[in-house]
Amino acid sequence: MNSYVLLIALVVATGGFVFGVDSGIIATTLGHKTFAVYMYGPSAKNASLTGAIVSLYNAGQALGTFITGYSADRFSRRWTICAAGMLATFGAALQTAAQNVGMMIAGRFVAGLACGMILAVVPVYIAEVSPPKNRGLIVGLQGMMISIGFMVANWIGYAGGYASGNAQWRIPLAMQMPGAILLSIGCFFIPYTPRWLVGKERYDEAKAVIIRLHGDQTEEYLAQEFTQIHDQILLENEGRNTGLISSVGKLFSKQYFRRTATACFILMMGQLSGSTVIQNYQSIFYAAVGYTGRTGLLISGIYGFMGVFGQIAYLAFVADKWMRTRTLWIGSGFLCVMISIIMALSAEFGTGSTDQSGPRAAIAFIFIYSFGYALFFNAMVWVVPVELFPFFLRSKGLGLAVFSKAVVAIVLAQITPIAIEHVHWRYYSLFIASNFVAGLIYFFFLPETKGKSLEEIAELFGDALATEQLEDIDTSGKEGIHVSKHVETA
Repeated sequence: MNSYVLLIALVVATGGFVFGVDSGIIATTLGHKTFAVYMYGPSAKNASLTGAIVSLYNAGQALGTFITGYSADRFSRRWTICAAGMLATFGAALQTAAQNVGMMIAGRFVAGLACGMILAVVPVYIAEVSPPKNRGLIVGLQGMMISIGFMVANWIGYAGGYASGNAQWRIPLAMQMPGAILLSIGCFFIPYTPRWLVGKERYDEAKAVIIRLHGDQTEEYLAQEFTQIHDQILLENEGRNTGLISSVGKLFSKQYFRRTATACFILMMGQLSGSTVIQNYQSIFYAAVGYTGRTGLLISGIYGFMGVFGQIAYLAFVADKWMRTRTLWIGSGFLCVMISIIMALSAEFGTGSTDQSGPRAAIAFIFIYSFGYALFFNAMVWVVPVELFPFFLRSKGLGLAVFSKAVVAIVLAQITPIAIEHVHWRYYSLFIASNFVAGLIYFFFLPETKGKSLEEIAELFGDALATEQLEDIDTSGKEGIHVSKHVETA
């Protein structure tokens, strides 16, 4: 694997870190008594406003996906990522300086807007610069950075507990800014994706970028890759209106609806797996079994490590080694079992139980659940959806999938505090059922995309491939497509 590809993927995957911190920091923020008193008054409780703080972040994500669908094609994946980093910085500043709950909600909305853009464009950028044989691993770096972001957010929140007064939550909220600033700066040092350049008919620049990305390959391979990208994009655009409105309509056409539905389903099931609910409301779960204050925050910090460990295991043992479909259906079964155990323990040793062994076991299985989600899903829910769409629909299709994810997250954010309060442990049954259904869908209906180029994957859904398979392309005698390693790449 070219080290340059890995380097720019890590720069762009900083967006995953930004999302992880921004999403994770709210769990420990809600756990600080000083925050609750400042925002809700002496009662320190308001389920509706708590739901609004969480759900308006998800509403921002939903809107951000629409911005990305246009911006990533019009202004490039690169500068869309840069703009998202700037927005994330502004949103964090609003939260840090919040004088009332309205300002806090506004800050969360802006941060959500930025993260919606990040989630919809970062996987597209990474997928378009990655070689097919390593794409699962390289796109998976976003999942790794999301896990690291969640972990860092939990420990920042724990450290905030040692501050006094409102600094307990203002300082942790301010820690959302460094990653966002670095992401925006990093975008000045990465290239445009070759597919975007070809789409803009900037062919010489595209060839130069291909050489920088895959310069360790033979000149024949480089020419084959350029030919496949060039010819496939020409075929896709032939006689077709690729504007925003027309493209969105195409997502629901007979030709592309299955791909659209599959991408949306995978990201929606990422929410309905229960992962986000457990992450955002873990302080409430811990409090329900008697762990509050710094102890609860410490448990949250340790919980964050499990996602990182699971993601490391994915990169080492699963990425581009296991079939995508097998990873997803086995993962769904694993989460089903874990949540069933957690539900049973919560039912048997609920609030008021004097036996601490049950609650402790429930927390242990929540940790194992987190490890499993990171191992099977944290990267794969981004790898597969971004692979499904042709170039002219890729950013818009993934944007719509992230929008679907955000809508589910909004609903869960609104109902979870109420469900926890009224139905208690029975709420877990929703996630058991959704994981079971998802596993069946993945096993019977999801096509396998491992090892194929983005252009070749279109064949799985009945699209015409403009060229032969990548390794079989004959580039001799074709004008204007030869790529030489002597081309100026600066």
